[in-house]
Amino acid sequence: MKVIIVGLPLFAKQLQEGLSEYDLKNKYTFLNTYYNRLDKIKATFQIPRADCIFSINGTVISSGVFDLAFKKNVPVIMNWVGTDVLKAIKAFKSGVQKQHYIDKAIHFCEVDWIQEELKEIGINAQVVNFAAFDQSFELKEANSDKLHILSYIPEKRSDFYGIKTIINLANKFPEVEFTLAGTEGEDYLPLPKNLNALGWVNDMNSLYNDVHACIRYTDHDGLSSFILESMARGKQILYRNPFKYCAHCPTEDALEIEINSLLNQFKQGKSLINNEAAAFIKDEFSEGVIFGGLIDKITRIVEK
Repeated sequence: MKVIIVGLPLFAKQLQEGLSEYDLKNKYTFLNTYYNRLDKIKATFQIPRADCIFSINGTVISSGVFDLAFKKNVPVIMNWVGTDVLKAIKAFKSGVQKQHYIDKAIHFCEVDWIQEELKEIGINAQVVNFAAFDQSFELKEANSDKLHILSYIPEKRSDFYGIKTIINLANKFPEVEFTLAGTEGEDYLPLPKNLNALGWVNDMNSLYNDVHACIRYTDHDGLSSFILESMARGKQILYRNPFKYCAHCPTEDALEIEINSLLNQFKQGKSLINNEAAAFIKDEFSEGVIFGGLIDKITRIVEK
């Protein structure tokens, strides 16, 4: 079985590498059809000979990859991840969607709230995860003498990812240390003294070792890899979306309540290790569960 993986380059490449190491029987090829001109050319030759196209990102408007796959009767799996859903809903409401993308593709998503959003445009998606964690992390208290909270905010679309809320929280909790990875926050200077914006971080492992909790407060989200990685490391999670072993914080007021609770526990010397979250990731997101399940589903689609 030959599977071509396209879509968001970072995650598509990681999935291709993970599946290739896990499954030596089948062939998995990553093509960066977003940004790599050579890969776009390769796609025109390789797609007709593939058994399946797996895309980490969905769409209901024009895609050369999907058009070619449908023309050659190659099964297409669209794995919807977040902002792509918002774009699809907008296109659907404007009446510019390609209906056969909805009807002919097989649709996956990672979490139930994305599944419900997709139903609004007639897409019945299966909840299927592709992020696997087979590394066991040593769960130990953070290397910090202050309550330390981490968030990931990319340089672009920082507002969408909640940077203004993080800045507000830092101002309201001067005794808590906040760290941002991904952005240097230059558009929001001066930042509070207790908010450290690091920009791009190559080694997130050392950073995770220094923090007690992680915040994800985006305007819209799929099941964030940042959340799963934080859970795997046993961190307390403050998440705008409802998810197991995470504190559901749909508003800034809810975030403040949770931070106050964590701060009180920290001052009392209580452990802030989230053992339940780490155990959940170990049990439900291992390579055997995630990759094994994904390969089984792709095989069934190809053989159908």
